[in-house]
Formats: sequence, structure tokens, C-alpha cells
Amino acid sequence: MQVGTVQKLINIFNQSFNELGVPISLEKLEALAVTIHRAMTVQARQFHTLEHVFTFVDLNDPIRTLAALYHDIVYYGVDMGFLPQIWELIAPYVRQEGGDFFVSETIPADDRLVALILDVFDLAPGQKLSSVAALNEFLSALVMVRQLGGLVAERDLLRMILCIEATIPFRSFTADGKSHFHVLENRLTEISRRFGLQLSAREVVETIKTAVVFANKDIENFAESDPARFLSNTWKLLPETNVGLRLPEVYSIQTYRQALMRMETFFSNLNPDTVFNQYEGLPPDEVFQQMVRYARANIKIAHEYLQIKMLGTTIIEALALATGGDAPLSLFLGDLPREGASIKRLEYFLPELEPAAWVDQHSVIYTLLETGRYGDVGFDMKNSPLSLFVYRSVHPDRIAEYFRHAREFYAGTLSPHDFLMKLDPHVLQPIARASSVMVFTRRQALLRYAGEN
Repeated sequence: MQVGTVQKLINIFNQSFNELGVPISLEKLEALAVTIHRAMTVQARQFHTLEHVFTFVDLNDPIRTLAALYHDIVYYGVDMGFLPQIWELIAPYVRQEGGDFFVSETIPADDRLVALILDVFDLAPGQKLSSVAALNEFLSALVMVRQLGGLVAERDLLRMILCIEATIPFRSFTADGKSHFHVLENRLTEISRRFGLQLSAREVVETIKTAVVFANKDIENFAESDPARFLSNTWKLLPETNVGLRLPEVYSIQTYRQALMRMETFFSNLNPDTVFNQYEGLPPDEVFQQMVRYARANIKIAHEYLQIKMLGTTIIEALALATGGDAPLSLFLGDLPREGASIKRLEYFLPELEPAAWVDQHSVIYTLLETGRYGDVGFDMKNSPLSLFVYRSVHPDRIAEYFRHAREFYAGTLSPHDFLMKLDPHVLQPIARASSVMVFTRRQALLRYAGEN
């Protein structure tokens, strides 16, 4: 019989403490599980959820398992703040000024566990946290230590803190070619000495290896062999990082395009060589190189896919701005399809196109646009019929040119009308004509771009 989520968390905590030989009361087990459950089931979360956490769980490895339960417990930007129970735990150690966070200047000198976290994260009292990529990771480790300190041995807590610190993603190599984990090896040796934890050289290496495995697990989606599955998980991040998308069929065209643009910019700047980590032969070279190859392919496909998605959305955005202003995306495209309901959608009014010579109907991008990503994210369709129409209508050489004009439009150096005039009529006119059917309040203005008046 399947148990509920809170009961599952209680069982995981209980088995992990048993593995570590830590006695714990039933009341404490329940309190720990409820804290994790409350923090991780905030409505805005779609990727950083308990389902993601449970993929880490290995009841034979209590260090990784306990670290997993806490590693995403704080996600300030997504959760739009802190649960009262979480803030109560971290408030004595951080100071907030407006939207900025700082490590408190008044941390007691004898607070060994918080000092341990600061050393692992290479932070100091008074340091501004908002400028550090590790804000969520640091605060998550802080919650963990505040809850488990006094229960779990310091050496084990250190290993768990290192696992959480390791999930700070996409870190480049030092000027002399060292990875973050080789730098961390030296830091861990010094921390062990300073805190009297007496980790041997072998234990330092094994501790770092555990952290590397943990970090790679956190972003294993990048090593997905199926681009559609990779994009499905990636798409869950959009409403997490873009508040405006959390209300399906209400968000505006511009809001949606800007969310796509932020993700496209991220992928365009992401170095595939910084996605996964390797340390002292772990993962083995062959496995590691395969992971990097998949990451490189997924990043490339995601970037191309997002550009086509953006281009289709930008044409609608320019049509809207040129004929009356920004509007809900659903006004132009129609509501999201629902099972058992016949819903008027823009794509029903786009012409059928004969496949052009340059269109590879078996390509990954074509399949993603036609068939779609996996899973239902609730705020967007899995497939992209408008973008597919653009993809089938525009020669690849022209895509880059259109996208360059789109960036001029975003920057305000090209008006909506002037951007639309840069498009070939066989691309613009069918979309404008279909839009005039969808948005009868702007029909006459839209028909001007359809070449009908």
C-alpha cells in the first residue's frame, strides 16, 4: 500500500537516522517531515518539488539522502519569500535590506555549525548574499544545520553541507585550470584541521566524490538522451522563474515572450563544459564525456527551439502592439485545449503548407514543434503549431535575419510596424489573417497586415 507524502518523508528520515545510529523521538521525526513537506509543496514550484528530491533518495546512503531532503528547501525567488517556520530558523543569521540579504555581522563566535557552513561556502559575516550565486543553497544548508545540529555528528553534517554547496551550478574553471572541486579539496582539508574533525586524506577525497555525485544528480536532466524529455523538465522552470506565467490564459503576449527570451539568453550563454563535474576519475571518463555530449546537444537544440518559439510569439506581439497594444496571449492564440472541449485556436485558421525542400520533417526541432514536449505544465501547450508554421515558412538563412530584427524590436530601435514590414508577406499575411479571425475587435487593423485592405 502506498503511503502519503508526509508519511514517506517520516520513513526516509527514520531510516536515515537508523543508518547513522542516531536516536530520535517520533515527535521530532514528524516535525522534521512536516517542515520539509510545507516548504517543498509551495504552489509555484513545478520542478524543485518533492518528486525531484525523492530521485536522490538512497536509504543505504543517509548522508546523500538527508542532504537531498534539504538541498532545495529554500528557493526564495520562486517561493516569493519564506515560510514563517523557515524564517524563524534563519533570521538570526541573515539580515535583509529591501531585496538584498547579508550574512549577519553578529554571529556568535562559538556557533561552530554556522561557522562551518560559512567556511564551506567561503562566506564571511557581513557579506552580501544577493550578489552570491549560492543564496538559496546557503540558506538551505543553514536550515538543515539548524534542524539537525545536535542530532547528527559534525563530520556527517559537514559532508551534507558539502553536498548542498556542490549544487551551485555551472561553475567555470580557475585561471590555472582547476575545477571547483579540486579547490574545495584544499578548503575541506583546512576546515577539517581548523574544526578538529580529523578527516584523513582518503576521507577528504571520498567526501568530495560524494558531493560530485550529488551535484551531477541534481542536474542529470542535461544528460537526457531524449531532447523532448529534457525540454519538458526545463519548461517546468518557466513558471517558477516568471511569476506572470503562473496564471494560465491570463498572462500577456509580452510576458510570455520575455520569459522565453530569458531562457534563450541563458542557453546561449551556457558553456556545456561547465554543466557536469568530474573529480578523481568520478564519473569515469567514458561516462563523463557521454554526459557532456548529451548536455551539448540538449543545449543546442533548446537554443534553436526557443528561438523559433520566440519568433512566432514575437510576430503575434508586434501585431498586437501595432493594432491596439499588448493583450493576453489567449486573445490571439485561443485558450489552452481541454479534453472534451472544442476551443477556437489560431492554428485552425493558418493555411496548410506543402513541405518546402529545406524542411526536414524528421529533424528533432520539427518533431518538437509538431508533436511537442512530454508532460502537461498547465500554462502552455506541449506542441507549437504557430512556431511550426513559421519554421515551415521561413528558409533557415532567413531565420537568423528575422531574429536579428526581432532583437532590434525588443530594444525599441525598430517599431512593431517596421518589424512586421521586415517579414516576407507569405509569412506575415497568413498569421495576420488568422489573427483577424481570432480577435474580431481588431479585425480591420489586423487585415491591413494581411494585405486585404
